[in-house]
Amino acid sequence: MKKKLAALLLSAVVAASMLTACGGGSSESTSADNGAQESADAAEETTESTDTAVDQAVSTADIGEPNGGAEVTLWHYFEAESDALNAMIKDYNESQSEIYVVPTYVSREELMKQYTIGAVSGDLPDIGMVDSPDMASYISLGVFANIDEYLQGWGELDNFYDGPLASCMDSEGQLYGLPNNSNCLALLCNMEMLRAAGIEEAPTTWEEFEAACAATTDPDNGVYGFAMCAISNEEGTFQFIPWLYGAGGSVSDIDSAESVQAFSFLTGLVQNGYMSNEVVNWGQGDALNAWAAGKAAMVEAGTWMIAQNLDNEESIKNDVTWEYQFVPMPSENGNQATVIGGENFGVCSTSEHVEECAKFLMTMMSAQNNADWCEIAGKLPVRSDSVPLKDFWTADERYKVFNDSLNFAVARGPHAQWPTISEAIYTAEQASMLGQSTAEEAAAQAASVIDPILAETPILEQ
Repeated sequence: MKKKLAALLLSAVVAASMLTACGGGSSESTSADNGAQESADAAEETTESTDTAVDQAVSTADIGEPNGGAEVTLWHYFEAESDALNAMIKDYNESQSEIYVVPTYVSREELMKQYTIGAVSGDLPDIGMVDSPDMASYISLGVFANIDEYLQGWGELDNFYDGPLASCMDSEGQLYGLPNNSNCLALLCNMEMLRAAGIEEAPTTWEEFEAACAATTDPDNGVYGFAMCAISNEEGTFQFIPWLYGAGGSVSDIDSAESVQAFSFLTGLVQNGYMSNEVVNWGQGDALNAWAAGKAAMVEAGTWMIAQNLDNEESIKNDVTWEYQFVPMPSENGNQATVIGGENFGVCSTSEHVEECAKFLMTMMSAQNNADWCEIAGKLPVRSDSVPLKDFWTADERYKVFNDSLNFAVARGPHAQWPTISEAIYTAEQASMLGQSTAEEAAAQAASVIDPILAETPILEQ
C-alpha cells in the first residue's frame, strides 16, 4: 500500500512539474513547482536528512523541557523572528502535555525542496510553514492534511480577513491550515515632488493618478511619475494584481474588457513616458530604490518596506529626506483592490497527531498571539480582532494604510496551478508594456493558458 501511495504521489509530482513549470523565482514568493521539477529524480535517491538544512538549533531553554507529550516537528524559515516563535512555542509546550512542539529552521529554498520530495517519500514535518500563494500547490501534492473539521468547530474563523484565510483553502473551500501574518501593497508618494507639480493631495483614483504621473514626469532629468515591478516572475504578478482587480477584472476573466483595461492602463504609462520601460527588469526593491533616488514620484510599495527600508539606516532611511505618504492603491470606478503576501502554517498529511497539531495552530493564531507576533515581526495581523489589541497598526499612519487595505485585499489564487497562471499573467503584462502585442492580444494569450486550467478547477471566489 505504501509503495502504491508513493507511486501515485510521484505521478502527481511529475504531472505538476509538467503543468506548472514557469520561469523565474521571486524574493517575495518561491513557487512550489521549482522544487517539483527535480523531485522525480530526487525521490529515487535516499532523502537527505533535514538536519543538513538546519541553520539554527533550539534548546530546552528556548522551547521548554519535554512535557511528556508526543514530539512533533515544525519547520519554518523565519530568521529574525525565530526567537519570538520559540517563545510562543515554549508557552504552548508548558501549557499542555498532549504534544511537545520542536521547531526547526530550514532555509526557504531547502524547505520548498523538502516538501516536494516529502510528498513522495513521506518525510515531512508534523507542522509546516509555506508562502501563501504556494500553499494550494502543496495541497494538491498531498503535503498538507485537511483540518477543516477541527477549524470549523473552533468558532473563530469569522475573525480572519478573507484574503489570508482563502490562501489556506483548496478549490472546494476546505481548510488545510491557518494564515500566520500578512502584507499587501499600497502607493508610496513623494509629497514634496507632488506639491512642486501643483498636486496637494495624493491620488485616490486612476484619473488623479495618471494626472499626477504626467505632472511629475521630467524626462530631461530622467524622472518618472511612477515606478513599479513588472519583472517576469511572481513579483511581477504580485504588483499587477491590484490593477487587475482595481479595473474590475479578475484572474478568472483575464480577457474581459475590464481586465484588458488594466493591461492597457499600465502600458499607457510606459508609452506616455510616465513610467520607464525598464520596470520589466525591476524587482520590487529596484522600483523602491528608483523612488528613493528621486527618479520616481510614486512607487507601488509593500508593508515590509517600512521596517526593512524606510526605517532602516542601513537601507534608504537616510536617503529619503522628503515628506512621504502611503495611500491605498488608486481605484477605478470605485473598485478598491490590493493583494496579500505572507506566510501560512499547515498540518502535514503524514503526521500521526493531526488533531493535536490543529489545536496548536488554533492557539498559535489566537487574537492575542497574532497581535503579539505581528508587532514583534513588523507584519500585519491576519485577524481583524487582533488589531485593537495593539496600537502598532493604528498609531503609525503608514501601517494603518496597509492594515485598512486588508479589508479588500485578495489572495493570489488560491489554485494548485498558480505558478502556470502567474506566468501567463506576467508574460502578458510584459508583452503589452513592451509593445510586442496589444493589450487585447496579450490578455487573449493569457486567457488561452488560464481558461482551460480554470475550466477544470475554478479559482475559489473571495
